[in-house]
Amino acid sequence: MAENAPPPRPPPSRRRDKVQLSCNPCRHRKLRCDRHQPCGACSKRGLANSCNYATSSSSTPDAQRSVASRQSNSLHSRVSELESLVVMLMEGQPLASSLAPKHLESSSLSIADVLSETWRRRKPQDDAESLADPGTLKLRESGTSYVQSAHWEAILTKIRGLKEDLVTDSKARPGSHLFYGPNCHATRDEIVVAIPPRPVVDRLVALHFDSYIVTSYFIHGKKFLREYEAFWEDPSATSIAWIGLMFSMLHISAQLQIFAIDFTDGRAESLKAECLTKKYDFREKAVQCLMLAKYTTGGPYVLENLILVLIGESILLKESGTDGWLLISMILQIATRMGYHRDPDHFPRISPFEGEMRRRIWATILVLDLGLALEMGLPRSATDTNIDTKQPRNLHDYDFEEDTIEIPPQRPETEWTPVLPLITRGRLITALGLISDINTDINPPSHERIVKIDALLGDVYNRGIPPLLRWQDTPHPITDSPNMVVHRVSVETTYHKSRILLYRRALIGYPVRQSQEQDRESVGICLDSALKILSFQTMLHEESQPFGRLCQLRWKVTHIFNSDILLATSVLCLYLQDVDRFEFPETVGLTPWSPRREEIRERLTSSRKIWLQMSTTSPEAGKVAKALSIVLGITEASAEDDDAPTSYDFLTEFDAIPLNEFGTTLSNQCEEYTQSCRL
Repeated sequence: MAENAPPPRPPPSRRRDKVQLSCNPCRHRKLRCDRHQPCGACSKRGLANSCNYATSSSSTPDAQRSVASRQSNSLHSRVSELESLVVMLMEGQPLASSLAPKHLESSSLSIADVLSETWRRRKPQDDAESLADPGTLKLRESGTSYVQSAHWEAILTKIRGLKEDLVTDSKARPGSHLFYGPNCHATRDEIVVAIPPRPVVDRLVALHFDSYIVTSYFIHGKKFLREYEAFWEDPSATSIAWIGLMFSMLHISAQLQIFAIDFTDGRAESLKAECLTKKYDFREKAVQCLMLAKYTTGGPYVLENLILVLIGESILLKESGTDGWLLISMILQIATRMGYHRDPDHFPRISPFEGEMRRRIWATILVLDLGLALEMGLPRSATDTNIDTKQPRNLHDYDFEEDTIEIPPQRPETEWTPVLPLITRGRLITALGLISDINTDINPPSHERIVKIDALLGDVYNRGIPPLLRWQDTPHPITDSPNMVVHRVSVETTYHKSRILLYRRALIGYPVRQSQEQDRESVGICLDSALKILSFQTMLHEESQPFGRLCQLRWKVTHIFNSDILLATSVLCLYLQDVDRFEFPETVGLTPWSPRREEIRERLTSSRKIWLQMSTTSPEAGKVAKALSIVLGITEASAEDDDAPTSYDFLTEFDAIPLNEFGTTLSNQCEEYTQSCRL
């Protein structure tokens, strides 16, 4: 009898279970479900493969197996659905209406309602236009990455036949040692014991200051030398943060030594292994010093140390651009917490010397923040609304010291100082920062606003660039230093890159019939700026060869200009792919507008040869070379004929250019190059 007894009833206080008739998605969204398989609501939203029903305890085993089988069979379909969504995002297409329903049937206020209210307040010019260029999103096993639509890689994905070839290697790069290193904590005594002998440190520190690293922007030379001597007299009295700063300098110098290795020398591999060991040891000690100094709380030398870690890992080595973007954001937040975003004049307790150095450090952080944001295709961290720190003055380090009562008036900008390039870049980012902001804004700017920002950029370019840093069409004096030439080219490429970023929407969305003339002008500006940047690429490539004026700074040329040249090349590739769309007659019988096909094709052909030579050491260069081959219609067979190695392929033979060694004359360097060529 016990076996035939009815099941026990639930207690009276318990609510009786209801049979769930709606599918799970409709139940979750509180929508009306017609109980079909799939239901109408899920079908309209493109979620047919996700439409499933809950199983109850009363379901028969056959029914449960049927549901399980149906869910298992839909797995591949659901994966395909996700893949299609990713492709739509990569192609910059707006989501279908089925995936973004216009009418929500929820009875309560949802997040979508709040977002829609925000959109109404922003008043976009056109819903389709505001969502037409969301950027590029990549989902991989190694991680998810996004770049804004103005980034060169996002532009390249718009070239037909290139998407599959641009799949990035999923192998993760090492990343920042500060984020992912073993971070084996060390004591102060262990760190001090690890310092190399003074002759070795002297040589590496001298190399650091002789190599035109941005250290001269924010490290006062005379003060550093006093602290350096005091350290060797009594290391125990030196702060751990200063010791970390010195290790960061040694880390960068070890990397520069690797750049300087002559790989035609039989000892090259052993020398490289030795330099790599030193570099990794120095980097580890620099990070350990930051840990001991509790760097997140700020303090003397912390920001300088972090900036050098950033330069050594993300700028010189390009180990992980994302980590560099994250690190500069963290540096900016620490600097803000320390009050660097407010001018020192507000705080009487800050000495004139310290106040001027704070301005230099803050200006350096802003330049790095914007530069890494543009390179990564991501928003910048700094905003102009809460910053009032003045620009640093054009002064030499010997113009003011720690006991200076009043900072002297700045020197005229016709006189070169180590901080003059920093001051110039600070002016340029006033306009370039606005351009970066509108490129990351979800609502495209009006043409009137673009014109106003372009006018501001032109005003800075025409009136804010010192004569020493202005590029002239006439040959430059042979007495100009290579470093000065590099800075001049950098100012020019920054200006032309800014105009590309400002007007590139017209190139991607052309033609728009309502404002066709405006778009034509915008496209013309993009092309002019891109061609100008590629002309600098040719010049820099030629001058970086043996005996060229920039041969000793080739490593710097590569790291400063590659991003700008990548953007210019991508823009011209996009234009040439759809050249007929741009060069068409307005009226039947008229000639096409400003045909530039051959000019661009010729320039891209020359650029492709340079990118191919650089592809042995740069994955980005390989991508662009492949894009150029597709756009130019160059097959592998013809490429082999065109790109046969010459008698001396400098860019292939050398990972980087030898740097100035101490006491080495130009004639000795030329002799060394001649011997290497004979080898």
